Amino acid sequence: MIRNIKDRYYGNISLKKIKMKFKTNLLSRKMFGIISLALLFVSCNVKENKVLIIGIDGCRPDSFIKANTPSSDSLMKTGAYTFNAKTDEISSSGICWTGMLTGVWHDKHKVVTNSYKNPNIGEYPHFFRRVKQFNPELKTYSVIQWTAIHKILQEGDADVVKTFGNDDLVTDEVVRNLTNEDVDVIFVQLDDVDHAGHKYDYVPESENYIQAVEKADSQIGRMVNALKKRENYKNENWLVIVSTDHGGSNFGHGQNIPEHTTIFYIASGENATRGEITEQVNVVDVCITAMKHLGMEIKEEWSLDGKVVGLIN
Repeated sequence: MIRNIKDRYYGNISLKKIKMKFKTNLLSRKMFGIISLALLFVSCNVKENKVLIIGIDGCRPDSFIKANTPSSDSLMKTGAYTFNAKTDEISSSGICWTGMLTGVWHDKHKVVTNSYKNPNIGEYPHFFRRVKQFNPELKTYSVIQWTAIHKILQEGDADVVKTFGNDDLVTDEVVRNLTNEDVDVIFVQLDDVDHAGHKYDYVPESENYIQAVEKADSQIGRMVNALKKRENYKNENWLVIVSTDHGGSNFGHGQNIPEHTTIFYIASGENATRGEITEQVNVVDVCITAMKHLGMEIKEEWSLDGKVVGLIN
């Protein structure tokens, strides 16, 4: 009888163990399913980081503020901005664009005139080169009007290199690229504002110059609209940076004076901070911020002068 009792007792224990094991396995399978779904959800919602940099040549900040610029205003509402940024003390286009695209000042990149004689692109290359070293699969585009900017590009830096005779054609090409191509990083240079500054002066009182600034803003609007209509836009995380290389006065530029060296900077997108930037921003910060948004580590060994500006992390 005692044996029968033991059998029933241990039999029940065994049965309980079997039931518990079954429940544990069932729970484990449910948890595995939940975790798998969660991981799938996260992977499906990871967006590809991409960058659009638009540089308006010779766009003085006080004139930019005076102009009617709804497209740029919209970008500022969803981003960070300053109208007190600084460009290179040698405020000529070659020097300043090179600073923007390499992340260093002229004492390092060695471009000191618009002739681009002996640029130090071995040590301080166009940031496209660093992007390609980071991930060769990323597609880099440079679409500009002023041809000289491309003198610092080396073989393999850019997948697409194009130059056009006016900003309308530049904008048309950028819209086509954003609409039809798998672009990851695109640099755009608009030049007609600087042409207007040289012809009509860069001051806010110059109506023709202000009109040129407003036209550039409408071209920015076309590009951003094309970006937002991309087929895969919901799965992309775009950072849009708008800036300039220099200001101007008395129909020219190149001096180390506020009218020439003060520039503006806008960084707009999901990862951008909101509101006016209070820290000092420089032209060399543009490509550093772009690379950071792409997920790149800004290596100390590069000895870059710029820093990340206007990003949440």
